[in-house]
Amino acid sequence: MDFDLSKCIGFVTSTAIKTVTKDFNKRMEKCGSTRIQWIALYFLLKSEKPMSQKELAALMNIEDPSLARLIDRMERDQLLRRVENPKDKRMKILELTEVGRLKAESLMPYGQEFSDLLLEDITDEEVEIFQKVLKKMVRNIEKR
Repeated sequence: MDFDLSKCIGFVTSTAIKTVTKDFNKRMEKCGSTRIQWIALYFLLKSEKPMSQKELAALMNIEDPSLARLIDRMERDQLLRRVENPKDKRMKILELTEVGRLKAESLMPYGQEFSDLLLEDITDEEVEIFQKVLKKMVRNIEKR
């Protein structure tokens, strides 16, 4: 049996992810943001409590050093601020500024619009199956 890369689920998935990521980034750049900044703004806006950099990195599924550079830029742009954690003086908590909150709120419809585009002509059942399959694939990787 010959291996066919075009049918390899890892290759097909990787190609799809790159296409989706590139397109969403283009859309965010038109709004004066980036995909990764939009994700950070999303989690900070939706959080019911202040969060640490470590918590945000975990939610975004990125490494702490990468997030640190993003936070530096966002702080420079006055989208968020680092504040002292009253429970642990060594740890900083991230909070959106009013500018950051307004920016996050203005960008949320673009996320919804892009999600709607991706799911066009796809049934709820198909989405559910797709998510189940992806979770199984991740579990397969993690158990090795």
